[in-house]
Amino acid sequence: MNHPLLRKLSRFAMVGVANALVYALATRLYADVLAVSAAVASGLGYATAVPLAFFGHRHLTFEARGALTPQFARFLGNHLLGFALAVVIAWLMTDLLGWPIWMGMGTTILAVPVVSYLVMDKWVFARP
Repeated sequence: MNHPLLRKLSRFAMVGVANALVYALATRLYADVLAVSAAVASGLGYATAVPLAFFGHRHLTFEARGALTPQFARFLGNHLLGFALAVVIAWLMTDLLGWPIWMGMGTTILAVPVVSYLVMDKWVFARP
């Protein structure tokens, strides 16, 4: 993979898979050890995985430099955008159009990483 975009996309995918594994393991751990609800465990698992995603994408995917605090704030904003997209897609496709939930889930699974990558590339870790 000598093409820079392919390298960046493969690193993006690797960080994403690692992040998903940390989320899944942490969520399971919180549910089993703390005996909290699935929703609470999932929220805690997600929060546990955020630093890995930030530093993984900062260092591996985008090889970014610069101040951590503004990049992290923009990174959190990107996550809020992803969350909002997931909610809007589900509402639009399932509630408004009446399509099966799996169609909204599939669209979210495809759309959110694409949007997230573009936002990180052009805003979160953009080079001056």
